[in-house]
Amino acid sequence: MASLSGGDALTAFSFDFSVDGETIPNVVEVNGIEKKTTTINTQSMTPDGKYVQAQMLGPNQVGTITLTVLATGDPTTTAWLMTGISGDFKTARKTGKLSYKDTTGSVVQTMEFQNIMVTGITYGDLKAGEASAISMKISMTFTEMSVS
Repeated sequence: MASLSGGDALTAFSFDFSVDGETIPNVVEVNGIEKKTTTINTQSMTPDGKYVQAQMLGPNQVGTITLTVLATGDPTTTAWLMTGISGDFKTARKTGKLSYKDTTGSVVQTMEFQNIMVTGITYGDLKAGEASAISMKISMTFTEMSVS
């Protein structure tokens, strides 16, 4: 992990995303990494009649992440996408890893996602007479996230 000088911010020049060690080719964008927990509100009265409000953390919720990739026809990626969409949850759940890299290619931060699986695929627009790359937005959920 790169050390930062005073006033510096963690930046990423490039990144890669892998699933169970297999790098997903041509990732263009990573959006909406989100992990939340619920909050439980309690209200009570003390023995001397004072009203007390408190909050505590509840159970974790499922996290979400969206990747935009250029469609390549990569058989490993395609198989994993179709497994998740078809409902084969046992083999669809994998470990995902997002690595942020600096200008030298050194990893500056890694996010790991447990039990990540595809929940949706949206193909980009195609227009008659226009030559453009075919992109896909891959929506995924995960149960746990760690940052190192």
